[in-house]
Amino acid sequence: MRTPGRTTSEVVGSTSDEGGAGGARGNGGGGPSSVIVSPTAGAGVTDVAAQPNHVVQFYEDDRYLCDSVAQFIAVGLTNGESVCVVAAAEHRAAFATRLARLGLGVEEAQARGQLVWLDAREMLAKFLVEDMPDWTLFSGLFGGVIDESRRRDPLAGVRAYGEMVDVLWREGNKQAALQLEGMWNELASSRSLSLLCAYVMGNFYRSGDAQSFREVCRAHAQVLPAESYPLVAESDTQRREISELQQRARSLENEIEHRKELESALREALIREKEAREEAERSVRYNEMFAGMLGHDLRNPLSAITTGANYIARLNSGQKATKAATRILSSAERMARMIDQLLDFTRIRVGGGLALATTRFDLEELCCKVKDELEAANPERSILVEVVGHAAGDWDHDRLLQVFSNLIGNALHHGAEGTPVRIRCDGRDPTHVAISVHNGGVVSSEVLPVLFEPFRGNARYQRTRGLGLGLFITQQIVNAHGGTIEVASDEATGTTFHICLPRDPHLPKAPASPPAPGVH
Repeated sequence: MRTPGRTTSEVVGSTSDEGGAGGARGNGGGGPSSVIVSPTAGAGVTDVAAQPNHVVQFYEDDRYLCDSVAQFIAVGLTNGESVCVVAAAEHRAAFATRLARLGLGVEEAQARGQLVWLDAREMLAKFLVEDMPDWTLFSGLFGGVIDESRRRDPLAGVRAYGEMVDVLWREGNKQAALQLEGMWNELASSRSLSLLCAYVMGNFYRSGDAQSFREVCRAHAQVLPAESYPLVAESDTQRREISELQQRARSLENEIEHRKELESALREALIREKEAREEAERSVRYNEMFAGMLGHDLRNPLSAITTGANYIARLNSGQKATKAATRILSSAERMARMIDQLLDFTRIRVGGGLALATTRFDLEELCCKVKDELEAANPERSILVEVVGHAAGDWDHDRLLQVFSNLIGNALHHGAEGTPVRIRCDGRDPTHVAISVHNGGVVSSEVLPVLFEPFRGNARYQRTRGLGLGLFITQQIVNAHGGTIEVASDEATGTTFHICLPRDPHLPKAPASPPAPGVH
């Protein structure tokens, strides 16, 4: 069967044949602008639809579908055939309008039983059982319609147009649509029925629809491409290949469009995420600035408290008063360290980093100074300092004093009792000095990966001795000098911090420090 909308000369005769029957269509709007069929000259014209057949018409625009189906109906009526149309109400109305323009009496054809209008959804409801077509119900329903049409004129052919399969496919019930196609084939072979069905190409625009499209094509004797293909005479094999190319092209276009939509949505999400992040960063920045200002303002009252406690301690007002003053001084000193850490944290996060005031000095002297101070405060513990080579360089003395006081203090606090804390300086390399601080004991595997992170590693490592900023600030001071700091900890060897400091902080960043020789 050949749809008249494809090549009118094949359907209603050549434009130069006797009777002047012919057809013309424009390409505007994605479909034909007009279809001309002469009902008198069309009588007796041989077309593909006059033979038992099952044809599928793909389409992109409803106007093209309506023009093609109207011409299909018109040729059947003109040739005296019985025609059954199973379509949606809006399509039936459009077909009737076009048939009237062609001069065909639709109501008269209905009255004499030559034209039967049926609603697609109403018919589906009569033979679907659990969303699948039932052969007994289907064949009884449409076999009866065809038999009734043939009784009108036993010699006349019967043609039918149906879009129930398209309805099923649009609703996602592909299996039912394919099963229904098979039932139409069986019915057509037993009733000498010429059948046209149609599918909108939009059913097959997804990237995974190629196999389904081929299954639909295989269910039909002939395949007609959608209207975007120029109308020329081809074999059915060519038309099938063209239809598949159309499906692939449209599927690719749809996939590209879908990806563009996803990319656009992703860009919008990234913009929103960026705005949210910037807002969060502003909020954090304000909080950090507030913490810095608070820490700075706390220094004055803390200084007054320290001064008062020192005055009480010197009064010799008795053991009880002296003990209380000592506790006040100890707490004030701890508060001062916290305030200094808070201010350093603010400088790092808000002020663009730590400023260094470099002078030339020897790390051996600095380490010995820290050793003396901490051994005096911890007389039961031992600190060993070993220097190899020359350990002088240009560094910020106060900042490195802060680094080694923190590391050695942590080693005394957490190291295994009865084992010394070992500090080793290796100055044999002319470009940098390698330092290690070792103690017995181990850092838990849970804490070790986050040991240098603010408020995470140090707080848990120090068991509430500070704000959880000590090791973070230590790392930042080392980094500000262009150096590196790493930590290794296990049950067998204990815990060791490895530091590598370039002798000149303006040189490129120092290499990662290997364990110092002789230090475990």
